Amino acid sequence: MGDSAEQRLYGAVRRWHAVPEQGLAGVIDAACLALVAGLDSPALRDLAGASAHDSRYDVGDVVTAALAELRIPEVGTMPLGCAAAAGGGFARRDAVNTLRLRVVPGVGANRFQVVVEVNGTDMTRVWGHHGVDPDELLIPDILLSGGPEPRVVPIAILVECCEYDSETITVTVTRDGDRVHWDWPADSPIDANLTFAAAEYDAELARMGADHSWETPLRTTSRLVQTSIDHDRLRTHGLRFAWAGTMNQDPEHFRVAFIVDDYQVFVDTPWLGRGPEEAARAVCESLALPVEQWRATWFSMRPRATAPPSIAGPLWQPAPLRRS
Repeated sequence: MGDSAEQRLYGAVRRWHAVPEQGLAGVIDAACLALVAGLDSPALRDLAGASAHDSRYDVGDVVTAALAELRIPEVGTMPLGCAAAAGGGFARRDAVNTLRLRVVPGVGANRFQVVVEVNGTDMTRVWGHHGVDPDELLIPDILLSGGPEPRVVPIAILVECCEYDSETITVTVTRDGDRVHWDWPADSPIDANLTFAAAEYDAELARMGADHSWETPLRTTSRLVQTSIDHDRLRTHGLRFAWAGTMNQDPEHFRVAFIVDDYQVFVDTPWLGRGPEEAARAVCESLALPVEQWRATWFSMRPRATAPPSIAGPLWQPAPLRRS
């Protein structure tokens, strides 16, 4: 299906719902264009004749009536992977978009970001200010691959003023036979939902998953650890992988961090001059031991808590307090 007049009107109303401060002008223009395209209904004519200075409350019922008369789904009710169809209702979107991924340096040491290009345009900058870290999107699994159920995936970071005042922009990825759909949240100002041919899409994910040319030795070690440890076994102990890397205070050790209940748990392995493969192997061997045999440190996220995690073994110690 092509981009119908109904979909263009729906998109304008959706943008107005997401960013009401932008005003009614876009909705009124879309109503006028819908009339030119051959659509017609009493409420649509009233909407096309409205003023951009009208209040949301005065025109809201007219907008709702126009969508109903044209049998266009209300905002927030459009099924994933669909768009408003010509003649009313909705239809499955065509696969008209192409995807390209690449990893580029981010801001700071050992920082990287995933750049998402759609139809040859760097959409990471359009959607946000920079891309998400590869560890959040590509490792240990490529979240963009989707699955049998819709999956909400981080796609870009919108930074308001500093790193600590940011918003993660997400998209819902849905597999639909020979197509993969990306749909934005109903309250998102991003309007262009995307659909890709599954074969081409999967080929690009496979290419990106096999491309490690951007990695530093530290990043290679982290990837090898994340893709080699037995996450399922660790989850039976309540341990959830958090991150892997080095701490500025102790660059001589490679650290793997986990979350269990209200605790952070750290397992450190000395580098000893080893390369990424050898270091990752040593880390994984340590983590393959029964958890009660780990040489781990822990930190409680509950104020003034002094008891260790329930899974702690005799070699577990409280993490030393950091000094500025």
